[in-house]
Amino acid sequence: MRQTTFDFDPAFEALTGHAPFPWQRRLFHRMSAGDVPPAIDIPTGLGKTAVMAIWLLARAGGAPLPRRLVYVVDRRAVVDQATAVAERLRKNLDDSDLEPIRDGLGLVDRSLPISTLRGQHVDNREWMDDPAGPAIIVGTVDMIGSRLLFEGYGVSRRMRPFQAGLLGCDTLVLLDEAHLARPFERLLHAIEKGRRPLGVDDVGSEIGRLSGSKVSDDFPPPFKVLPLSATLGSTSGPSAPFTLYRRIDGDVDNGEEDDWTNKTVRQRLNALKTLTVENLTPGASIENVLAERAWNVAQQMAEAAGQAVRTLIYCDKRMVAEKVADDLRRRNREAHPESAVILFVGGRRVHEREGAARTLQTHGLLADSNERPGAPVFLVATSAGEVGVDLDADHLVCDLVAWERMVQRLGRVNRRGDGAARVLVVDQGPPDQESTVDDAVARHSAARALLAELPPVEGGRQAGPAALADLGETESQRERIEKASTRVPLYPALTRPLVDAWSMTSLRKHTGRPEVGPWLRGWVDDKPQTTVAWRRWLPVCVTEGRTEALRTKEVETFFEAAQVQVSERLEAETWRVADWLKKRARKLAKRPDAPTDMALVAPLARNAPIAFLLDDGGNSDDDPTLTLQEAADGLKAKNLERRLAGRLLVVDARLRGLRDGLLADDAEQPVTTVEDNWRRLEGGDNAARNGADADGLPTMRVRALSDEDRNRLLGHSGEAQDDAEGMREPWAESWAAPYRVVAADRTETWLVVDQWCGRASSEEGQTITRTLQRLDAHQARAAEEARRIAKALGLSEEDRTMLQVAARHHDEGKRVPRWQRAFNAPRENGPYAKTRGPLNQHVLSGYRHEFQSMLDAQENGLDGVDPAGPRFDLALHLIAAHHGHARPAIGIDGCDRLPPSAAVPRAHEIGRRFARLQRQWGPWALAWWEALLRAADQQASRALDATGSTSKKATD
Repeated sequence: MRQTTFDFDPAFEALTGHAPFPWQRRLFHRMSAGDVPPAIDIPTGLGKTAVMAIWLLARAGGAPLPRRLVYVVDRRAVVDQATAVAERLRKNLDDSDLEPIRDGLGLVDRSLPISTLRGQHVDNREWMDDPAGPAIIVGTVDMIGSRLLFEGYGVSRRMRPFQAGLLGCDTLVLLDEAHLARPFERLLHAIEKGRRPLGVDDVGSEIGRLSGSKVSDDFPPPFKVLPLSATLGSTSGPSAPFTLYRRIDGDVDNGEEDDWTNKTVRQRLNALKTLTVENLTPGASIENVLAERAWNVAQQMAEAAGQAVRTLIYCDKRMVAEKVADDLRRRNREAHPESAVILFVGGRRVHEREGAARTLQTHGLLADSNERPGAPVFLVATSAGEVGVDLDADHLVCDLVAWERMVQRLGRVNRRGDGAARVLVVDQGPPDQESTVDDAVARHSAARALLAELPPVEGGRQAGPAALADLGETESQRERIEKASTRVPLYPALTRPLVDAWSMTSLRKHTGRPEVGPWLRGWVDDKPQTTVAWRRWLPVCVTEGRTEALRTKEVETFFEAAQVQVSERLEAETWRVADWLKKRARKLAKRPDAPTDMALVAPLARNAPIAFLLDDGGNSDDDPTLTLQEAADGLKAKNLERRLAGRLLVVDARLRGLRDGLLADDAEQPVTTVEDNWRRLEGGDNAARNGADADGLPTMRVRALSDEDRNRLLGHSGEAQDDAEGMREPWAESWAAPYRVVAADRTETWLVVDQWCGRASSEEGQTITRTLQRLDAHQARAAEEARRIAKALGLSEEDRTMLQVAARHHDEGKRVPRWQRAFNAPRENGPYAKTRGPLNQHVLSGYRHEFQSMLDAQENGLDGVDPAGPRFDLALHLIAAHHGHARPAIGIDGCDRLPPSAAVPRAHEIGRRFARLQRQWGPWALAWWEALLRAADQQASRALDATGSTSKKATD
């Protein structure tokens, strides 16, 4: 790997914009030697997210650290600060005089890839482009964990092994606020230890025992876990977390720099947060008291400071938070009309979360904001505002919750230590013992007692970071903290048979494949959740005035081409969604034929589909539709909840019912959908219009086209086609179905899904590009890319050759006439590997070119790979699996060269080969090998698409 020499302090400052703290300097030297500590325990406000910069600099210096860094946060309320930190690192790498660092990272001619499963960089998949390059991925426990277990939420089954392989190998996972996600931390450690050689006898022993002889500490590249927390407490021994260092009088100078000598560290650790506790008067309502106390604190502290202040109010329940916000708005209208009251709760659509982040920034409520409010600001939040967003308010009023949540709340006030915060805790009393199923009553009492142990200061008790850390110094104190904290839920063991079952992603159903939730969060008593997305265009057809859903298989292919993006999703309790859906459907059922703002959309009668139910991979049940009448009737209430539980509900946008990104059954304003968002591409984004992927913008669009317009578009040729409005753009049709059918079965209007060429989300869509690519040219370029990736990864010559040869032959099955006709390839100068489409599924008839490619390779051999050697088997599997099939099943339909009686045994052989290789390499390592070939294939497509070369010269 590349390495470079540089001075850490100026490089760190150029990357982050500030000088390093002593602990950051020490951590860099440790990680430069390839030593990843077991955990990092650093108080809030001292820059834990800068571990990303330390990782980058250590990698640039040649440290043997994983190439990908995954930053996991537990909450999904807004785009968290980890993404903002990564963005600044990328910008400073590009703009600053850091050429040695860029060279050491291999980023001389490109920017640092950043991907997040929410926010601006949603689903851009930059992290998957080059397995040999550095990348930063930011995601939640659910999003990252489900992908690691081959069950990626919102990911098609064929893409799941690609993502699992890249996340499970050559990856450093930073788990922020690890104490809040103990089951997930245990899962990560089980995966980490399960990749080790035989003989491991700890939590990963079952996986390690069956991983096979090829798994070692350095190949395939390792998977490492680094928990981050502010509440781990100090322990000793080899498993002690990396934490602040303070030299005590009489200590021998061991060369380590004392963190407490740093003025900024000392100021933030000793930040004054004067805490008092008030008991709720019997009979009083918690919402009224919280609102009144927050109002009084804001008035008193603003008068004392001579300026408006920012007051944060935390409420345990959403209903309480909504009432507190309404109360404060009423008070403000009378006294401070210019003030702001912001309600910050969960259950918001991801698309609106960016707006929430901007609102917080505008009012100076984020830790990196230097804005001071000109008028009073009240932020009313639930647990959604406790983790994943670095809030910074002047004062705090809240109810009493479990200790780990209290620590999070206290960390969201006076973070910089440059003021004096007032903290008022209203103790609402212990919960009703008869209604609790765990130790909630004892936990409440223990949390109250811990507050009383904080050191006294004038007017209350000091609740700054140093005071909180001192509470965990002794074993007895740590025991009391444990009693005051939420009990870690029980969780199931991770075993090899389970991972094997999840990794069989080409099987739609598997009796041994449970939901992964308990492995991510433990067995928790959470209410069932449902995810909602709004769409303008749904897979329906209008025939003789009746709107009917397409067949189930066509519904699935539609949602594979037009995947529901993370930015479209809103997750809420199933009971809440069911109640909202019923109320909205009843309102719409009274006026289904009323004028609509969505022209051309299918008419909506009572028996017409209003929504589609899918799983997270886009698969559906045998009957995925909900009609308007069914939703209005509520399917007898409980039946509706059962159908919605754990599902993705895609509703007709005419249902409306969205306000500020939150479900609202009385909201009548039109809902912005993903079909509206793509229009930003037409608004002058030149980088995007030239073919680059624009962060946060959908790579597909859905629209209705007249039969005449569609035929005209498909009749065009050249580097780009004109759309119906006469614009030239790199869109290409990847799916189409009749939308309006008139007499004699004549299609008047088509429902069309277009893909942004080179960035399609579906596998078939990736075959459709802006320019024609000859098969020989594409396979030759894929071989070059595979060789480059293998060399950059330091693979042996044997493995480089195997990967290169597999890439050179991976698309041989596209030579058959059936494939060329199905993808509308020109008859001249072929055969072609990539076309302008559109795809004709009827002609393709289920044909899998990977199956034929594998048969050809097995029959004709692979130059440079010994047919009797172990790498030949691996090469055959990579060819068969490079579009996500052969795990273990692959279709044999449309295979014209073999009769079914001969094709079936060959398909069975593919399944047995998968089982052999899975046992030899282990689940994540085998998926990693597949990811290398898939990345080479996609890089070749993009490179040839950019050059526009289709000539024979491109094969040389």
